[in-house]
Amino acid sequence: MFKLLSAPDSNPKVAKGNNELSDYISTIMHLRPINTKICPFQVVAKCKAPCLDNAGMARVFPSIHKARERKTALFLNDRPQFMALLVLDVIKFIGYCTRKGKKPAIRLNGTSDIQWETIEVECGQNIFQMFPEVQWYDYTKIPNRKVSHIPNYHLTWSYSEANKKYADYFDSIKYNVAVVFKEGLPKTFKGLRVIDGDKTDMRFLDGNKRVVVGLKAKGDAKTDTSGFVINWRTA
Repeated sequence: MFKLLSAPDSNPKVAKGNNELSDYISTIMHLRPINTKICPFQVVAKCKAPCLDNAGMARVFPSIHKARERKTALFLNDRPQFMALLVLDVIKFIGYCTRKGKKPAIRLNGTSDIQWETIEVECGQNIFQMFPEVQWYDYTKIPNRKVSHIPNYHLTWSYSEANKKYADYFDSIKYNVAVVFKEGLPKTFKGLRVIDGDKTDMRFLDGNKRVVVGLKAKGDAKTDTSGFVINWRTA
């Protein structure tokens, strides 16, 4: 048996939000985006090469990728066992947060883009319905996900100019949009205010007013020229 959810302090960005002033403690799950079953739009948005799967400690320690590969293989090959382990991890995390006097928040798609709302866990329920006390949140590149009916799940759409048809979804997306920028952050992008998305990972705290969540290019994304990373100074 192994853990699917990371320790709350294992991801630097997640750890930023897990401070004593926050009402929440958040954690994250990392899989390996090996194919379109894990990340359906990785080819269209051309985000596979600059993916965060290749950033941070994953660039240094091969064991991190091996652990992610093992979890991904379990998800693809034995879904019931994977979901059973996930439920167990969530229960343990809720208990941990309760002992700390905090609310639980979980991001399942740390380096994946799975539509968890379509996966049944038990008695017709998905993971969000099974644990309504958890604030779930994710980034996604799937522009047509319908999750507005799920009160405890918050999505941020991830922008890319690698494909014009994909980029044209920008105006039709009703929630916040994440954009990866080179060389700092602009004040506005396509008429929307840009906020610093690297200050905390808890996107559900951004509010309902539509903004661009600016993210600084990291890892292999620093040299990306596909259109996934936006060079706003020359745009």
